[in-house]
Amino acid sequence: MKAEIIYMFAFDIAQEADLGKIEKFLSGSAELHKIGRLKDTPPHFPIHRPLAIQIEDVSIDGPLGPMKFSASVKIFAIGAMSLKLRIPVTFDKISDLLPYSNLRFRDSSGMEKSVMDTARKLFSSITEGLDAPVQELGTPEDFTVFCISTPVTDSAGSDGDMDGESWLRKNAREVTGLLVGETDPSRLSSQEVEDVTKCWYSYYRRDLAVIDWDTALLIDIPEDYNDTLYVMEMANLQLEELRRYDLYLDEVLDKAYDEVDRASKLKYWFSRQKMIRELREVRMDLSKVTDEITNISKFFGEWHLARIYIGCATRFHLSDWENAVNQKLRALDSIYSILQKDTFDWAMFLLEAAIVALFIIDLIIIVVLAV
Repeated sequence: MKAEIIYMFAFDIAQEADLGKIEKFLSGSAELHKIGRLKDTPPHFPIHRPLAIQIEDVSIDGPLGPMKFSASVKIFAIGAMSLKLRIPVTFDKISDLLPYSNLRFRDSSGMEKSVMDTARKLFSSITEGLDAPVQELGTPEDFTVFCISTPVTDSAGSDGDMDGESWLRKNAREVTGLLVGETDPSRLSSQEVEDVTKCWYSYYRRDLAVIDWDTALLIDIPEDYNDTLYVMEMANLQLEELRRYDLYLDEVLDKAYDEVDRASKLKYWFSRQKMIRELREVRMDLSKVTDEITNISKFFGEWHLARIYIGCATRFHLSDWENAVNQKLRALDSIYSILQKDTFDWAMFLLEAAIVALFIIDLIIIVVLAV
């Protein structure tokens, strides 16, 4: 059977990206991403389209020898970048794909170095088109997809036009072993097999998508599974962005809590005013960014792709991450209100003190003139 292994890596690169400006920088090698053959989408449905960039192939020394991956990159207006590596393979049984599962980003320094070198090279070439770019690229959020071309055979290798649901029932344990990286799937419990394979989706009899938290299995013809890959790519990118902003908010809140502790001291008046301005800017920027992160997935006029996105969002716990970010934004609002109120109280105190001082000075002048 034929398959293709896809490795996705999502990077946070800036606060925002000017796609038009970047496209001019990379004239001839970049274009807006085209959505493929959507099954039931209205012709004029609004679609958020990232900038697709052609880059050189990536060579990596893998466990099976030198491997050459075709590489592509998408730049999103929310200031994020998704790097995708693809390699075609042939196999006889599902367990033959396990060595490629071990090529995940966290497990292979060779892949890590190649991915980071490629990402840094592209990042440096588009910096001028980024608003508030990051100082240094952090570790990306990775996701691996095993794409098997139809038709598929059962675990015994018998031929036949087997539908995706029947194939999954017959091969559930082997599929689970592949998705969790278990070399001996017979050791897995029935509960684990059921949990890993519970998020599966199918549109035609021949296609199938099984989604786990950091891996997925697709069965379809290559012309049709690219849009499914794009949905997974966006969900993975949203996870990276929400994770990064969650960490950033932790830093901002720690700094803000320290400022609240010393807010009652007059000598910190100017630093407090600076903090209030910074908090105001952060609140505005993050409120805008979190809305945009959510909005990039609002293109699904096709219900099947929407279901797959919901499956990815469930597996990635995107709603939990979004709630955590929103909760910290609300905490930031509270701190901002406290500091602003404290500033107002100090201003009123100083104004009242000035009025009292002027009244005393006026009395002194009256007494002196009277004498």
